[in-house]
Amino acid sequence: MRRIDLNLLRVFDTVYATGSVSAAAMQLNLTQPAVSHALNRLRLQLRDPLFLRQGQGMAPTPAAHKLIGRVRKGLRELELAVNLVDDFDPMRAQLQFRIGVNALMESALLPRVAAAVVKFAPGIRIESVRYERRAMAQALASSQLDAVIDVEVNAGSDTIHGRRLTGGALVGIARKDHALFRRRRTLAAETYMALRHVTVSTRPQGPSFEDIVISRTLTASRSIAVRCQLLETAFRLVLETDLVLTLATPFVDTTMLAEGLRIFPLPFQTPEVGIYLYWHASSDGDGAHVWMRDALAGALAQAPSMKGGRRAAPRP
Repeated sequence: MRRIDLNLLRVFDTVYATGSVSAAAMQLNLTQPAVSHALNRLRLQLRDPLFLRQGQGMAPTPAAHKLIGRVRKGLRELELAVNLVDDFDPMRAQLQFRIGVNALMESALLPRVAAAVVKFAPGIRIESVRYERRAMAQALASSQLDAVIDVEVNAGSDTIHGRRLTGGALVGIARKDHALFRRRRTLAAETYMALRHVTVSTRPQGPSFEDIVISRTLTASRSIAVRCQLLETAFRLVLETDLVLTLATPFVDTTMLAEGLRIFPLPFQTPEVGIYLYWHASSDGDGAHVWMRDALAGALAQAPSMKGGRRAAPRP
């Protein structure tokens, strides 16, 4: 340990996160040769290349994969120790906050999160990364992630703390001139389920999150015409076709409503979808974490406004 400069570990962490020496240099406010020199020093001391050139980036070696969790945890513990002495000032803080976010939620939630942070903490860097739910406790405990935003999940560990941020019901979304809105009779549940639907899921197969929520109320299944991976793609499909989209209100990008989409309540009741913030117990008293958790809670306390987009249930 006497041979290890902690600054080298910070360089290691940043190269691992960015996958690039040049990107790490920019983030650390160093020159590229300085980052390369620091990385070479650490390689010699640890007797491992740590990263290998792969295309335009740097791929971690197996040793780097083994090290990163403990290195990040150690750096985070030092950061916590310093914060106990120095009161946290968001306007002066220079740090990064790595948040695990489901891909479906990112486009709807991350802009609101970022807007709440950059206004009051210009030196804080927000990183949104995908994560595996089954590995959430380990990722938080090892400081690979500082927090996770997701639906209610069982973390499987007493050291993972949670806080409800917002929630909302499932709703339907269709283009404004869809035939649904020109009919007169009350929309029946079976009629809605038989419409041609688009669904969003990053999994290659199996029911989507919305299908799981609906199954708690109905035994019928939606007629899925298109399955895609991005929420933006689903909005575009609904805008340009007769497909309909089922989505929880916290995930609705209200800017799309102004582009010709219309939101409407489903003709059946479904359980509310809650959105939660998760973090490791070791971060409970850290001033930076406390501030970030409060900022995230404030940004997501309410589901996005549906002003101008919500209507009575369509009549087919």
